Amino acid sequence: MMLWACSPLQVEFLNSVIVDLQRKNEELKDKLEKMAAAALNGNNPSEMDNYDKQPAKKKPPPRKFCDICDCFDLHETEDCPLQEQIPDSPQHTTYHGSKSEERPYCDTCEVFGHWTDSCTDDQTF
Repeated sequence: MMLWACSPLQVEFLNSVIVDLQRKNEELKDKLEKMAAAALNGNNPSEMDNYDKQPAKKKPPPRKFCDICDCFDLHETEDCPLQEQIPDSPQHTTYHGSKSEERPYCDTCEVFGHWTDSCTDDQTF
């Protein structure tokens, strides 16, 4: 049997490697015991793989905000009950007369319903 001669620095290095390996070995034994206990409690393998990892914190969804009410968490601006809905198309006429008849129109008032010569509007532009 042949013995190797080592310097004190080499011995110190080898001792530190041995200590590190022993520490890692203890950590792995502890992890194995925890995994075995988890398996006995009915956890599935994917849960056992991640037992020691912290769950990823999800970023909360952005808060609702209304520009009209200037308030948080009640509704979005698009859903604001104070917002007046503008129709996509103009309102249909309520005139149900004949298409062949000429409708009375006032050039002064710029409204249908009476002729310009019978207008009682005293304002002129």
